[in-house]
This record gives sequence, structure tokens and C-alpha cells, in this order.
Amino acid sequence: MANKKPLVSIVMPTYNCAAYLPESIESILAQTYDTYEVVVIDDGSADNTKLVLEPYMEKIRYIDLGRNEGLPTARNLGIQSAKGEYVAFLDADDIWMPEKLEMSIDQFMKNPDAGMVYSKHINIDSKSQFMEGKIMRRLPSGNIFTQLFFEQNFIICSSVVVRKEVFNKTALFDSELVNCQDWDMWLRIAFYYKAIGIDVPLVKYRHSSKSLSKNRDNVLKYQKVIIDKIYTMFKDSENGISEKMYKKRLAAHYAKIGRHYMRMGDKIAARENFRLSLKMDPVNIRTLRYYLFHS
Repeated sequence: MANKKPLVSIVMPTYNCAAYLPESIESILAQTYDTYEVVVIDDGSADNTKLVLEPYMEKIRYIDLGRNEGLPTARNLGIQSAKGEYVAFLDADDIWMPEKLEMSIDQFMKNPDAGMVYSKHINIDSKSQFMEGKIMRRLPSGNIFTQLFFEQNFIICSSVVVRKEVFNKTALFDSELVNCQDWDMWLRIAFYYKAIGIDVPLVKYRHSSKSLSKNRDNVLKYQKVIIDKIYTMFKDSENGISEKMYKKRLAAHYAKIGRHYMRMGDKIAARENFRLSLKMDPVNIRTLRYYLFHS
């Protein structure tokens, strides 16, 4: 008798994404892996989301929050409602390649100690047309915690599949975070578990003017919140973040903010952030040059 395929719970939060929902849901229905459930959490949409979902109601589980609670709350409700052994995330405006779930579950079968599997992606615009964008040449696998902490988040949420039992260890998404909640979650998972990166683009990641990630100032603010949070959480743990590592990471972050303000033409803010960076890492030649000559 063949082994029964594990159930995957697909968590799809949506907020005013009626225009993109059919394409996203159709990408689920086209999966080569067929043992899944779809949990759609309507985060207080004010558009015609319910009407658009009507043809799919027999194929999905629809939860209406009634008001806008935010992505972390919507995703957490999806996780709590999930019946599957695995939880996959798909944002309502993104699209999966047909092999997305099959290749992800295959990696879990090959790596029983992995807590998370993720993949590469391609970028698309509001009309689903391909966009140029920087993508890592090779995704890291194994113990990726330190690399994920030192680099900006390189894991696209819609590419991630997690063993549901992992959340018993890590807890759920932080509902206090307005932005960067996904980076915070992946860091917590990566601290406790191995992660497997699939070097194949299995997601079409949509860029739109409404995207939270477009608000650069907000992203930079919450990246600092995450850096502080993860350091505080794991500084006293084995293989955690040392004070030296923390200061080096902060220095890199302040330098990035400085370069951002320099591009925006705000020399005063740029210089102040380069100063803060050098306070944490005085011997960084690149930042010193920016501080002395470019701001």
C-alpha cells in the first residue's frame, strides 16, 4: 500500500485583492500535488472579493474577519485553522508554478529535520508581466540563521512551506509588527530548524504600488525593530547573536539608511546615519568614505 500523501494547508490572506484572486487560486488548482486545503482569510476587504470568490467556495474554506486586522493576524488565524501537517503561504496577488507544492513536499521527505522549505521566484508587475529584479544566485540551505540575520530578508513569503508543528516552538507571527513580520518569523524558524532552499523559481511575486514593501522608510524602521528583537531574544542562547555580531549588523543597517537618505537628497539624515554606523563599526572604510565625502 502506498504511503498516504501529507495534507498541506494553504493559507491565503487577502485584503482588497479581488482583481488578482482568480489567478492566484487557479495557480493552486493547477498544482501537480493534489492533497491540500485552501484557507482564504478575508482581512476586511471593501472590494468585490466575496463575489470573485463565489465560483471557488466549494474548493476553499473562507473566513471573513469583518474588519482589517492586518497580515499577521490573518496569517495566524489561517495557521490556527489549518488541518494539514504542513502550512504553505500564498499572498492573494502572487502566483504559484504548477510544481510548487510537489517540489516543496519532496524536500521535506528528503530532509526530515527541516522546519521550512522555500524557493526562488520571478518578479511580475500588476499585469502579470515579467519584471527584471535581483535574485540570489543560489539559495542557502541548512543552518541559515546567521546569514538571514546579516542579510536583508531573501525569503519570499509565498514561497514558504512550514511543518505545522514548528509553530509550537516558534510561536506565531508577531501581530505588533506593521512590516517585516515575515523576516521575523523566518529568523525564529531558522534559529531552531534547518531550512531548505529550492534553486528553482516556483513563485511569481507581484510588485504593485500598494505593496507595503514600497514604503521604504517604514521598512527600514521595522528592520531595525527586528534586529533588536532577534538579538534580545537569542543573545543568551547557544549559537545566538553575540554583542559583536549585533553591533556589526546595526552598523550595516544604519549605513543602508544613510545611503537611502543620500539618494533622497537628505544630506543631514544621511550623515547622521553614517555617524551611527561608524559608532558601531568604526573601521568600515566604505561607510567612512560616505560620511566624509558623500553626505
